[in-house]
Amino acid sequence: MKWELKCKMPPETDPLVEQIGLSMWRVQRKIISGMSLQKELGLTFPQFALLNMIAREGRARVVTLAERMEVKSSAITVMLDRMDAIGLVNREQDENDRRAVVVTLTEKGEIMCAEGQRRSLVLLEEYLSILTPEELHRFAEYYDMLDRQER
Repeated sequence: MKWELKCKMPPETDPLVEQIGLSMWRVQRKIISGMSLQKELGLTFPQFALLNMIAREGRARVVTLAERMEVKSSAITVMLDRMDAIGLVNREQDENDRRAVVVTLTEKGEIMCAEGQRRSLVLLEEYLSILTPEELHRFAEYYDMLDRQER
């Protein structure tokens, strides 16, 4: 008996929606894999995303970071352990709640975050360079619309 498994989209799914979804996924994978900073630092992409999140917050509680990344606090702790080992973050007890831990970036972490953001924008600019200025403007408008889920 031969088993054949096929994953099909529901019949009501527009093929164009499926095409867009696959294209978005492929582009995202290409851009993420092209970001060499994580490899140079020994960071995973989630660790790099965490570095950016801490930079935006300034002083971030571990539980807040876990909620935003939609993972358990223990997963954040493991990532922070690695980032602490290479000198990117500092951890201290929250002054208002001794059970809570607050995370900040070290100077090295701030420099690494800024360099990573710069490289990410350069890479994204390369991918978007195939679009004309008009197309790029429309693309930005459509992407913002999707992000806001407004019409």
